[in-house]
Amino acid sequence: MGDEGESDASVPGRRNIPVQRNGFNAQEAAFDQGIRVESAVVFDFVSYWSVVDRAIVIQADLSGHVRNEVIAHAVAHIEMADSLELAAALDGDRWRGRVEMQVHEVVAHRLIPIADLRDALEVANDLPTVAALLGVTEFLLGWRLQNLANEEFAAIPPHLLDRLGWLPGMPSEYPYRCLWPTSSSGDVLRQLAPGRHHR
Repeated sequence: MGDEGESDASVPGRRNIPVQRNGFNAQEAAFDQGIRVESAVVFDFVSYWSVVDRAIVIQADLSGHVRNEVIAHAVAHIEMADSLELAAALDGDRWRGRVEMQVHEVVAHRLIPIADLRDALEVANDLPTVAALLGVTEFLLGWRLQNLANEEFAAIPPHLLDRLGWLPGMPSEYPYRCLWPTSSSGDVLRQLAPGRHHR
């Protein structure tokens, strides 16, 4: 989960936390399915995938964890080649965003198993560091957290999720914070974040 040869000290925010390579090797998964992966120096796209050619072309200068994630994303698209959803999206009869959501779901589950997520949350309490520990982008981690199933929530103690200080769909600096007092008081206090919403 991290790039080989990359020291923790050289990466901002890692604070000497041991970083491992992500356990899911997307390029091997592609090869196992007869999908060709190539790199190219291009400027107008990060990746291109072809169902017909069973091929993926990705930007040559992507970092290790982003490369892994991009290949995993393209593989998921190619795996959907025979699905009615993809056919409908290509024909313009289905919103392509819906297909993208399905692909994100597949990739998030493959790259972030629930046991690994719990382990990372035990070590770190902020989104960038947890993402670095898992070897994924903050976007994919946010997606995984936002779409946890009920049985997955049961596998992670609530205090680990609460201390992350992250809310689904919200940027890191959202306009207010909710202050939760003890459960016995029944009051929820809302406080405007400093420096926001001046009149």
